[in-house]
Formats: sequence, C-alpha cells, structure tokens
Amino acid sequence: MRGVLHIVLWYPNRLDPQEAPFIERHVRALEPHVHGTVWHIDVRHADHWQLVRESTAADRTLLLLCPLKRWLLIEWLASILIIWAWLTRDRSVPIDLVNFHVAYPNCAWIRTLRAVMRRPMAITEHYSAYHFKFHGNGDGMRRIKRIFHAGVPVLAVSRALAEDIRTFVGPPEPRFFTIDNAVDTALFKPDGRIAPEPGRFFALAGWRKPKRPDVLLEALARLRAHGMNARLRLGGSGPMDSDIRDRITALGLRDHVDLLGPLPPEAVAMEMQRAHAFLHASDYETYSAVCAEALCCGTFTIASRVGGIPEFLTEQFGMLMDRNEPKEWDLAIRSAWERALTADRPSIASHMAERCDARAVGQRYSEILHRIAARRP
Repeated sequence: MRGVLHIVLWYPNRLDPQEAPFIERHVRALEPHVHGTVWHIDVRHADHWQLVRESTAADRTLLLLCPLKRWLLIEWLASILIIWAWLTRDRSVPIDLVNFHVAYPNCAWIRTLRAVMRRPMAITEHYSAYHFKFHGNGDGMRRIKRIFHAGVPVLAVSRALAEDIRTFVGPPEPRFFTIDNAVDTALFKPDGRIAPEPGRFFALAGWRKPKRPDVLLEALARLRAHGMNARLRLGGSGPMDSDIRDRITALGLRDHVDLLGPLPPEAVAMEMQRAHAFLHASDYETYSAVCAEALCCGTFTIASRVGGIPEFLTEQFGMLMDRNEPKEWDLAIRSAWERALTADRPSIASHMAERCDARAVGQRYSEILHRIAARRP
C-alpha cells in the first residue's frame, strides 16, 4: 500500500484551528508508515451559505456552511463534495485506500462513493452519538445504520465504542478493529523539574454535554468547606462556558477557580505536570484523549467510570468514579490526596505510553490498514 486518503469530518481549520486534535494525531501517527493525503470535507448548519477552502492542516478543505436543516439534504451535499473532490483530485498522488474519519454524514451514501472511487475503504470512528442512538429515530436512523451494513471495516478507538456501534446498527455487523488515540509522548511526559503543587487540580475539555463541570465545581466547594486548600484550573471552552461562570459565582469560588480558556498542547502538558491530579467528570466518553495525555504525564487521574476510560485507567494509576455526584467526588479526592501527590509518575507514564504512544499506535494502525487494503481477514 503506497497511499491512504483520509477524508475527515472534523479537523483543525481556519474557523477552529484546534478542532479535533485527536484525529490529526491519528493521521500524523501513520506518516512514518504510509503516505497520507487529508481532505477535510463537511457540511455544517449555519445561518448563511459559505464555502471555506482555506486550510491550516489538511491538504484540501471543503467546509460548506449552509442554512439547511434537513439531514437528507446535508448527506447528499456531503456526498457531492466528496465525489467532486475525487474527480478533480491530483491523480499523481497514490491512493490505495480511503479512510473516513467519522462516518456520518459523509458516509451516508457509501455504496455510491465506493462505486465511484473503486478503492478499499475503512472507517475510523470516534463519535459518541452511537451510545445515545443519535437521540433520534425514523428514516435518518435507518440511513446511518446502512453505512455499517455495507461491509466496510471499522476501527473504533475503544471496545466500548465498538460495542455501541454494534448495538446501534444491528446485523449484519461490520468487521471491527480497536485502535487507541495517539499521544505525543515527546510532549506529554513527566518532567522531573516540575513538582506537583498540592491542591492544584486541573481539568480540560470542550465544555459541552456530556461533560460535567458542575460536578467538579461543587466538589471543589465541598473540599474547601472541609478545610482543604484546593483550587481548580479549567482549560478549554464550549457552550457551557456561561453556565460555568454562573456556577462559580453562585458557589463563591471566584478566587479558587482559574478559567484558562483554549490552551496550546505545550501549556496543557505543563498544567498536567504541575497538577496534584487531573480530574475528568463526564457522563460518557468513547476514549478520553485528555485522560490518556494526563497519564502519559504521569499525573494521577480521577475520572468517571464510563465508556472507554476503564479500558486504560486502572486503580493503580488513579481512581474511577461510579457516580457523578459532588459528594462522592469530594470524598474520593480527599481519600486520594496523599496517594495522588506522591504517585510514581514515571511508572504511570511508562505504563500508558506502551499503549498510546504515537509511534506504537501508528505501527498498529498501519498494520490494520494494510490488511484492509489487501482485503485480508
């Protein structure tokens, strides 16, 4: 196999330079093994028509903003953009396999795409919507299910996600592989020059459902009520930003919570290295790249026992929370206070890097795609 075409639904772009870094890391992890070409193609709802073609990371970008709300029309528009990009491609670039990152809506008419492109295909999936059954029913759900009845192999980032897809789509199910998210362990690693600061807790997310910043803030208020000198540093931003600020004010935590906003990877790594512990409360996660990054830094991690997180976070290197209740989180943080501060950070990092170091992930990823391209079982 000489070349892979990655057709990505989410990717760093002019409108959002930090979009979906986990997909970009997957693509970059493959670079030492096979030539990759990246097309960022997506149709997104907006209040006006606009075609964004400028790219910050992809080789080709066709990001169509449109006021349409009917998903059937969006699916067809996405397919038309993909077919147009294929017919106008640089034919000197070798493409032996087409790898779709996130299936819907780009793969809604995958049989048509396969007939036009005439290449082996794979789907690398990250999307948590399968767990929630896309919050819908009817013809739209049937069209999504048909994607996975077309015989295209699926690479899921966790066993939990694979099971979500399997349950959602029903038979005949696709062939599944599991591939971890990739972490840049040259950046996310322990730093012996940086000592963890007691009481300094860090959380990072795109603050939208199913994330639970409310649990972390209320747990912090309880910690301080118990006399613990704790503060919370929140990185990232999202639709919950206003609610987060309101809750901070209501709980009297304005002097004890730092809202850091979006952070570059270097700043994220430093926050993790300096943190007493990394906290991640969520109602669901297909994988949780931020938890993997924290563990690669050697940072003791306390996270919700949901989705793919328990597949790599064990009680040896952190704590898994069965309930997203502030009282439970308060008790857990207090009980693990000393253990988190004195954890063997190099040991935690070494264990996690064996699994998700970008070089290891890239090797496994390449082997799977080679098998698919060769149509081997």
